[in-house]
Amino acid sequence: MRIALHAFNDNPGSPALVFGDALGTRTPLWAAVASRLVDDHQIYLSDLPGHTYPVSKEELSRDFTISDLAAGLVTSLEDKGVESFTYCGASISGGIGLTLALEHAHKLTGLIACATAPKFGTDVSWAERITEVENDGTASLLPDTADRWFAAGFLEEDIATGPAILTDLATVDDAAYIACCRALALYDLEGKLGGITTPTLFMAGSQDPGCTPEEMGRMRDAVEGSELAVIPDSAHLLMAEHPEFVADRIHSFIAGL
Repeated sequence: MRIALHAFNDNPGSPALVFGDALGTRTPLWAAVASRLVDDHQIYLSDLPGHTYPVSKEELSRDFTISDLAAGLVTSLEDKGVESFTYCGASISGGIGLTLALEHAHKLTGLIACATAPKFGTDVSWAERITEVENDGTASLLPDTADRWFAAGFLEEDIATGPAILTDLATVDDAAYIACCRALALYDLEGKLGGITTPTLFMAGSQDPGCTPEEMGRMRDAVEGSELAVIPDSAHLLMAEHPEFVADRIHSFIAGL
């Protein structure tokens, strides 16, 4: 499964920094963070299959894994002439990042894994999610998802960012969303994180109800030499809620590589 890439800026010769999105979001998710890092990096925004850029129904009907997505990203970047890069992924894309560190470590100069886990949900919970989207579309997920994605009060205070991201979820291709759910149902890195040697920063939202700071702290403990940053007043989509804090932390981490 190839990964679509959007070159965010034109900064040839600079170190490559690649961003990956959360399930049900589109490439603009990282734009506010990326815009703060353009001076020092060549930045690429990577898409989940069919989320921002169209993918054929035939392609989406073929089961793929998180390992397939990691390998597809490497190939897509090689086509752009990128042989090594720092990867920053959220949620499912954090899983892609962890998989890159385990299966394509020679490509990575650094890894930032945000609001992620070595395993998400259960076979039952994914089957239920898939059935809900098959029956009622991704728009049916909005009430529960809004509570997980954003810290209390964010949607009331923010003018555009939160509603725009929720609109993306409501309108993302159902088949694309389901295909990624199937991949997540198969994803399981429990007990494997100790094999990661890439310099790694874990980043958690202080109010994330799923990928909690405590859970991500356990991941930090499993990866020798890794770091943990907790972004205040944020939940699962910390990069949308506090892009300034997230960009500063990424900048500091990469500067130390």
